[in-house]
Formats: sequence, structure tokens, C-alpha cells
Amino acid sequence: MGISAGVQGYYQLFGIRGLFAISSFRLFGAPKEISAKPSVVKHPVHLRVRTSDVSLYKDIILRKEYELGLPNFSPRTIVDAGANSGMATLYYANRYPNARIVAVEPEPSNYAALVKNVSSYPNVFPIHAALWNRDGQISLGPTGLDDDKWAFKTFEGNGPKVRSITMQTLMSEANIESIDLLKMDVEGAEVEAFEESSWTSGVQVIVIELHDHIKPGCRAAVSAAAKGFRQWERGEMTFFARIADATAVAS
Repeated sequence: MGISAGVQGYYQLFGIRGLFAISSFRLFGAPKEISAKPSVVKHPVHLRVRTSDVSLYKDIILRKEYELGLPNFSPRTIVDAGANSGMATLYYANRYPNARIVAVEPEPSNYAALVKNVSSYPNVFPIHAALWNRDGQISLGPTGLDDDKWAFKTFEGNGPKVRSITMQTLMSEANIESIDLLKMDVEGAEVEAFEESSWTSGVQVIVIELHDHIKPGCRAAVSAAAKGFRQWERGEMTFFARIADATAVAS
């Protein structure tokens, strides 16, 4: 995005305050954060200036990219895997205020932003870890994609280490018996996260961004684990649902 387009985007989202923030940041490196309080959320959203936070805020909070379109669906337990700075978590925390939400994020700066954003929501529980096919540690680094400098992937090999956990371990530690709604954006770790998929027997809805362009086999791994689910696409998201409401949405 060019400088003029970036400045215009901040002005459109935040008015003169956004124009000042992005211009000042480019000149002086501050402020590093801007907050927003749209009517669809109960508490201010904290966004790091010149990061993907702002575009995620626009797509998820304002444009409702993760809206399910299932009018009778009322999840009690939600897992947000790959929560980043918490935009999807915040969207679902306000959309489903009675749900308990476990938000998982491995990258340290994203996790710190997540914790700050969800601190006013007692029904949200952040966990600093990466979903993987084993418990222990896994390397973390940039995806290397030019169009998304703020995306991080987990991989075997040398690199900064973060905690890795299986979905079974996550569910055990968070006292989760079943998952009504699983949102997942894990930059290619779908292959490992779904390698052992007996836990999906208790999942009702999955909303996921698949990353076969980062790691081949992501779609195949999730589709194999979600046999019997109805499936549909919207934008970059793939939805899987085993509930009756999905019939009209998927058709």
C-alpha cells in the first residue's frame, strides 16, 4: 500500500485522529497505537499503528468477515486458534456474549496485543502457544509472503521457540469438553493441528482460512477431519458446519 493510500485509509477509519496518528508515526515513530470504539463492541479496540491490526479491524470488526450467517446458532464454547491481536475474538465476544472463548496465539507481540484487547472481557481466556501435532516447543518465524509481513508460521527447525500444544492438550488444560465454534487461522499449521482429529467429533462449526499456498495439504487435512460437515466459501474463509442451519447458508 502506498503512502497516500495508507494515509487515506486511516482517515476513512478514524477521521482526523487517524490522519494525525499515521502521519506522526511516519515522521516520529509515535504514537504506536490508536484505539477505536465502534458501536458493535463494548470496549475500545487497541490497534498497533502500521501493522495488520488496522486491516484486520476493518475486515473482521466492521465488515464482519467472520459472521457465520447461522441465526439460531448460540455457541457456549469458542476456540480462536491463531488469534493474532484478537479481532476475531473480540467480534465473537460481542456477537456471542454468553460464550466462553479460549484465544490461542504464539507470536509474542501479537499475544501481548491480544491480552490488552481482551482484558475487559471476563469470558475470554488467552493462551500463549501454537497448535501443533505434539506438545513441547516449535520454531516460529515470518511466512515470507510479501503481502503479509505480519503473518507468522510455525515450523520444525532452527528459529525462535514457542510452546506447542495439541488440540487435545488445549482442551484438557482449558477444561473444554467440546467446541461449538472453532475459528482457525494458523498459517499452514492446519496439517499438524488436524493430524489427529478425534476431537472434531464434538465440534459444531469451523471457520478457517486455509493456507495451501504456504503448506500443501491444508485443505485436504481439514476436509478429511470434517467429513459429514456442510461446507461453503466466503471470501478467503471456508466454513464447515454440522448443524441444520447451515443448509440454507451453504446452498
